[in-house]
Amino acid sequence: MTGLTMDAFCAMKSRAVPPPAKAPYPACLPTGHHRAPSPALKLLDLIQRTTDYFTKQGVASPRLQIECLLAHVLQMPRMQLYLQFERTLTPAELDALRPLVKRRAEGEPLQHITGTTGFHGLTLACTPDALVPRPETEVLVDLATEALKDRPPGHLADIGTGTGAIALALSLTLPAWRISATDVSPAALDLARRNQSAHPGTERVELAQADLLGPLTPDAVVANLPYLTDAEMASLPPEVKHDPELALRGGSDGLDLVRRLIASLPDSVSFIALELGPGQPATAAALLKARGFPAPRTASDLADRERFVLAERPSAIPTAQ
Repeated sequence: MTGLTMDAFCAMKSRAVPPPAKAPYPACLPTGHHRAPSPALKLLDLIQRTTDYFTKQGVASPRLQIECLLAHVLQMPRMQLYLQFERTLTPAELDALRPLVKRRAEGEPLQHITGTTGFHGLTLACTPDALVPRPETEVLVDLATEALKDRPPGHLADIGTGTGAIALALSLTLPAWRISATDVSPAALDLARRNQSAHPGTERVELAQADLLGPLTPDAVVANLPYLTDAEMASLPPEVKHDPELALRGGSDGLDLVRRLIASLPDSVSFIALELGPGQPATAAALLKARGFPAPRTASDLADRERFVLAERPSAIPTAQ
């Protein structure tokens, strides 16, 4: 995935760099409107010029961004661009690309512009109705898979599923488990169903509208709930502002929903894995200890930041049978 990660968000905050001025119309792309036709522009030249433009506008990973936009417009794999550097773009291709470059320079996430993102081997549809899945959440999938793969199959619930990314990925890595996924947002669930229908093998994921667990009594819980603090919500980078507030805001310390989830865990739950913001795992671990999980452990994300908590307690009888 090529969008802004939580680690990039935190790095941007720590640098306290003022946001760039609103992007002007992308002059890096030639146009023949109202003047003599521009000279032919080869693919490599366009990539270099737009990379410079994105850099001035403060866009992260600027070359990758224009390559992904070009691959989208030209309908080819991104790596295929490297074999066509001498290709000259047609006026129609430039006309299709120009507004996309402008939208990206103004802070709209790449995933919303192209409509898709990659997650754990899946290609997922992305819209403003749900949080764009981040690369670090793939770590949560891997941690849960490793912890559960040798257990007797049971019932696993993904809470706050959004696009369905976690539940759909786990349905493929844990094929013997019953998988449920909940979200309070009907629009997010519609998006999750759309993603489910696009991936054979994920049909058995049970999607349901519910506040947190709702009526479910699973054996295991996985969740990436909203965890941004009120202070962080007041200083969001442009890309993050395009995600729904419902999927971001976690209250004064970011843990409002995490507290509610942990407090509501039924006795059937013997395993839980949570993705959290930096600085939050210790508090979540203490809450889990108070609910009978004797030795919660933490794990780090792709940038070696402590971001995950996993906890177990004596197993109940699996409920998937």
